Amino acid sequence: LVALGHADVLGPVVIKLSALADEFLCEATALRLGAGDNVARVYDLDIERSAMVIERIVPGTQLREAAMPDDEATRLAAETVATFWREVPDPVNLHPLRRWMRALFEWSPRPDLIDPELIQRARDLAEALLARSTRSRLLHGDFQHHNLLQRSSGEWVIIDPKGLYGDPGFEFAAWMYNPAGVTARADYLDLAVRRAAICSDVWGIDRQELIEWAFVGAVLSMCWWNNESGPEDLATHFALGARQLRQLLQ
Repeated sequence: LVALGHADVLGPVVIKLSALADEFLCEATALRLGAGDNVARVYDLDIERSAMVIERIVPGTQLREAAMPDDEATRLAAETVATFWREVPDPVNLHPLRRWMRALFEWSPRPDLIDPELIQRARDLAEALLARSTRSRLLHGDFQHHNLLQRSSGEWVIIDPKGLYGDPGFEFAAWMYNPAGVTARADYLDLAVRRAAICSDVWGIDRQELIEWAFVGAVLSMCWWNNESGPEDLATHFALGARQLRQLLQ
């Protein structure tokens, strides 16, 4: 449950309540650990009731609505999310990346829903990426165009972190299947290459590795939506992304 309000002292606020205590705790932990000028402020927090009062960004223009070229939006997003990453000596109350990806690793074969070869390739890549990862950080986990909002001052602010802990390259995954409809673009492969180059430049992460994370993330999302019987258009959206990104794998 999300409600908008206004407090006399604090100004515009968002009140969030969640029936998923684990998800709520991870988000609250991420907001606390990643706190900064470009992260929505937490004003009040009740862990027992899974409730919090946080800053409402005004006017709250989403990045997807901003009049800027995709390359510029990608660089802005890459630079912003990198400020959120933190070393966390004791990552309690955060989702370990491997656990976050369990739907992929535990997927039972359903050839009618997802090509088994696609699943196997994603699993193999995910295992390799996790095994060779040399740094773990606090991650947003769903960093995309809906979760970067603009203040009236012009500053951009991060909202709604999932609260993951793992390799920063995973942040590229959600970016590559957003905004809605992007995977159906005729130039999606060219877009993927340009976005990977920009994020590689900002983050210092190999471009091909980012493409691999994007492919794994798309297949992971296919598993999530099929497990939950999600909307058909989203299943198609993720499948389009996965099949196209597979063409860029070495």
